[in-house]
Amino acid sequence: MKNTKYILFLYISMFTGYCLREFVPQHDPLLTYIALTALCFGVISGLYALSLKSGKPLIYTEKKVHTGKRETGMDIARTIAVIFVPLIHFFGLTGYYSSEFTADFLAPSVIRWLSLCAVPLFLIITGYFKCNKTISKSHYKAIIPVLATHIFISFIRVMVDSKFHGIDVDGAYIADKLLFFDYGWYVRLYIVMLLLMPFFNAAYKGSGEKWKKELLILTLIGLTALGPLTYDIVPSGWLIIYVFAYYAIGAYLYEYKVNISPFICLILIGGILLLVSKSTVIHCMGTSFDWSFLGYESNSGYSSMAAFAISSLIIILCGSIHTENNMIAIPFKLVSIVSLEMYLFSQMYDGFVYKGYIANKVPFTTMFSIMPKLVGTVLVLSFISSWGKRFIFRFAKIYIKAIKDDN
Repeated sequence: MKNTKYILFLYISMFTGYCLREFVPQHDPLLTYIALTALCFGVISGLYALSLKSGKPLIYTEKKVHTGKRETGMDIARTIAVIFVPLIHFFGLTGYYSSEFTADFLAPSVIRWLSLCAVPLFLIITGYFKCNKTISKSHYKAIIPVLATHIFISFIRVMVDSKFHGIDVDGAYIADKLLFFDYGWYVRLYIVMLLLMPFFNAAYKGSGEKWKKELLILTLIGLTALGPLTYDIVPSGWLIIYVFAYYAIGAYLYEYKVNISPFICLILIGGILLLVSKSTVIHCMGTSFDWSFLGYESNSGYSSMAAFAISSLIIILCGSIHTENNMIAIPFKLVSIVSLEMYLFSQMYDGFVYKGYIANKVPFTTMFSIMPKLVGTVLVLSFISSWGKRFIFRFAKIYIKAIKDDN
């Protein structure tokens, strides 16, 4: 049981076999899936055994040493997550999910599966930086700036809805946006996580040995990602704990350095994206997107095995990046600092950028050709607005402090 890598290899084999099944003729889909999974498990286990014999294991872990300095790699990871937010919105706003799939949908599907990792990346990063939080006044006070940011940006968005989108704004509308977080579901999710963090951290640390922590993570992943791969034998009712599956991965990566060559990381990310995207296109050919393929519509596929694998590899890759060069570090830091604000502002700017295209029913293939311009515009406007909000909050803080000092 202590060698948890083979459980991980089984998960990867099931995911790979499920995707590869789309490439071969199927007289019996279940037997084909089982055979491909067994083949993949044998190949992966064999490659790992050979790497151990050679003295150069493909993957190994060691205790992580933290210097206390700001980690540029994590700023890069958060920046990637921020970019993925308007990118995944693009697919929901331009008809990707309702369009008839053709061979031309391979490139869009690669980008869709990649940008799907926005929320998983944020959750892993949260686990990475919050894994040592305990029950304390300072921890719970961290909810205040999150709520203040949400309320401030929500009021701006309510005014925009009224002035520019012709929405009849009344008390009920405002309450819905502020109390039910209609503008930012992730904020509500994050606040609940903040409330539970000290208890989950205690449970995680109480697991003790490294292999037990790995088993905890693999159990959480199994309960959330294996549903579609086991024909729903694993019940979808457990899906919501995908949040703490990612959080636990972040906590683990804070404690242990997972050593995988950056080159191999890139190869794995590219290979997974190509495999899952090609199999998606084959599976959906001539029809529209199938939410039940590898994931569930109820959480947009965040709990899919592909999302777990790609997100984890991105964090491992970014974690290997260290630089003292401010020309590289500062731009990522500037985005990372305002990541919450950019997330909340991005959907507001989506409403402006895509409005004309949606009204004119521009086909997805045309929209995809101008995707960089559309997503780039949203990102730039969100970044500028986010730092504007930061300056306003900073000025308000100084002003309030000055009044208190005068009294």
